[in-house]
Amino acid sequence: MILWVSLALAVCPTADTNPPVCPAGSVHGTSVDHPYEWGAAATGLQPWWGRLSCAGGRIPVFRRHGGVGTAKATSTGKSELVDAWEVGCPQARYELYTSVYRCGEVCVPASLSVLPARAMRHMEAAKAAAKAGDVPAALLAGQAATDSAPEHERSWVFRGTFAEELGRFDEALVAWTGAVARFPGSLSEGHRAEALARTGKKAEAKELSTRLLAAAPDAPGRGRLLCVQSLTDDVKEKAATLAKQACAEGYQRCCIRLH
Repeated sequence: MILWVSLALAVCPTADTNPPVCPAGSVHGTSVDHPYEWGAAATGLQPWWGRLSCAGGRIPVFRRHGGVGTAKATSTGKSELVDAWEVGCPQARYELYTSVYRCGEVCVPASLSVLPARAMRHMEAAKAAAKAGDVPAALLAGQAATDSAPEHERSWVFRGTFAEELGRFDEALVAWTGAVARFPGSLSEGHRAEALARTGKKAEAKELSTRLLAAAPDAPGRGRLLCVQSLTDDVKEKAATLAKQACAEGYQRCCIRLH
């Protein structure tokens, strides 16, 4: 048993693994009896450590259905619980079956991709630099993430939100502009509107936020857009009302304007 475990661990994917595309005709992940053998990489809020992307690099919408059955034939000789995931991409929705107990052929379907490990390493370096108080190094590492994986929306979203957390909206604007150029119609447009407002480009920010609110008044980023409206309105009383509304809808960054 100890020998088997050591051999199994030797082929288990890690956070640094860059998996190949599954071969044509592969049955991996297509049913309860043939789950993806990703081991620990199959679990969590999102499989593959939050690195799975659509084929074109966009961030998918995940829905975990949980345990849906047990695989009949396994390399451990035991029944294994199999999870099902629904992965939504612009072109289609996919259902994946994964096992957290087994590591076998590590590959991903051609309909999906995985954020490269090099980008993940840059992200971790950015977090470490920020924790150490070295903001310039943190921002450079964030930029390195997008430089190393510009075709992945995740790298741009990380860089933009990371810069926001550091209070560097000038850098955030660069990131969100890059994200929108490659992935139009995403929530990055709302982030870009706020970055425009906070870097003094109020007219452009107001026009963008007004257009986004009109197109999708109940979109998830509504609170942020209301905050942008408050930042760009010259009427003090109206700006305060918009900030209060944004805060009430859960956009905490706008709550600061009320105190």
